[in-house]
Amino acid sequence: MIPDKANPCWRHLVTGKNPLQTEMLGLQMLLKRMQRRLVGPHTDADVTAAAEEVHGFFLKYEGSLANELRHL
Repeated sequence: MIPDKANPCWRHLVTGKNPLQTEMLGLQMLLKRMQRRLVGPHTDADVTAAAEEVHGFFLKYEGSLANELRHL
């Protein structure tokens, strides 16, 4: 089951506080892009937007991300 988008795990993923090992290239690229976007000055709204984008990716590809979901 995918945690709610308000769950702090999404913010931790996009800020790099909770690194996630994945074999899915699309997810690797998305997380790197979000983490690069949040280097340097950023607002809380920037982190929220990035977290929501990653959450949406997990919703879309839930069937392929069972292992990653266990490690959130």
